[in-house]
Amino acid sequence: MIQLSPNKLSYITRSIPNMLWFLKWLIIKRSLKKVGKNFKFGFNSEFIDHRLIEVGDNVFMGQRTVINTNVSVKIGNNVMFGPQVTIMGGDHNISVVGQPMRFVKTGGKNIPIIIEDDVWVGTNVTILKGITIGEGSVIGAGSVVTRSLPPYSVCIGNPCKAVKLRFNEDDLETHLKEVRSNYSKKRVVELFNSSATK
Repeated sequence: MIQLSPNKLSYITRSIPNMLWFLKWLIIKRSLKKVGKNFKFGFNSEFIDHRLIEVGDNVFMGQRTVINTNVSVKIGNNVMFGPQVTIMGGDHNISVVGQPMRFVKTGGKNIPIIIEDDVWVGTNVTILKGITIGEGSVIGAGSVVTRSLPPYSVCIGNPCKAVKLRFNEDDLETHLKEVRSNYSKKRVVELFNSSATK
């Protein structure tokens, strides 16, 4: 891992022209906390704070992906992002009397973000702090994810909600066995049903 402050890394990567994309890609890839095999991301992507970002194997992020965080962000294996996905981690404390919010450095709700394996995040999705996106989920384009989403669900909207399961129950059971998931069919259905009632 390259040991640079987020500001220095951002300055360096912004200074490198896109025609030297390979150099920019190499610096960013080596600066992340953890990077799996076959990680690819598109032009003009930005990762702040890189020291908190973990990426699994076979992850693809489209152009202009932005991960701006002061909390850990963990992205599993076989995850796909469309272009212009934004992940915003961290929070500001808005309850301090007599001080502008901008200068309050403590007390925000800083909860990690977890994107489990085999998730597809559509174009122009925004993911906020404290979110877990369950294994095998699909997040529709333009969605704003403000709460955790169950595994193997199709989710859309602002705020983003699970609207259906990806598979019928028989296919779900087969799929979970084939991919050696840690989830059982019963657990997936329970999580989906509890999400739908919120």
